[in-house]
Amino acid sequence: MMNSLKMMSLIAFTAIYAYATGIPGAQAGAKKYSLNNNVGKNGIEFVSDAPVETINGTSDGVTGAFNLDATNLEATTGTIQVSVMSMKTANSKRDEHMYDAMWLDAAKYPTITFTIKSLKDVKVSSKDGRNIVTAKAVGSFTCHGVAVNSTADVTITYLPESAETKKRASGNLAMVEASFNVKLSDHNITGKAGVVGKSVGETIAIKAKLFANS
Repeated sequence: MMNSLKMMSLIAFTAIYAYATGIPGAQAGAKKYSLNNNVGKNGIEFVSDAPVETINGTSDGVTGAFNLDATNLEATTGTIQVSVMSMKTANSKRDEHMYDAMWLDAAKYPTITFTIKSLKDVKVSSKDGRNIVTAKAVGSFTCHGVAVNSTADVTITYLPESAETKKRASGNLAMVEASFNVKLSDHNITGKAGVVGKSVGETIAIKAKLFANS
């Protein structure tokens, strides 16, 4: 019986890693990568495209961390948060409206969160001596107190620790670019009557640049 259980565990372990995608030469084992502005400036860009106007915004209030095993990239997990009050559109009056209860309600829901549960469709390539990972990050996006399933296109540049990388920060470096769309109605954001779909886009395009070290 014991031998059978060991065999089943071995088969299950082998099955998991048979489908794992890794970076050639990388050290096995999950490591925690924390966002660090010493590696690069963490931030997001968001765009509302509507018939009346296009609104461009940014945020530098981005924090979080993710666990990444360079030999099993599919198993990546983590949480990235954005402070609502750090979101700016180059128009202070418009920003005040964005923060109030009719829109993002920053007082009640001060953060927006993307929770990463796994990566899928992972591909690894090399360019100029750097390892480049492209994938889809599968998880949930929480905004205005409502969480919905979400998938983001991600590109990860992975740099193992070296004398050169230590000039930025210790440990391995991971530089991430991500993009996805957010539908306001999915998060019960209705805004002022008649504004969404006219002056504010029904869907917001999000791009993130994240820089982390292990």
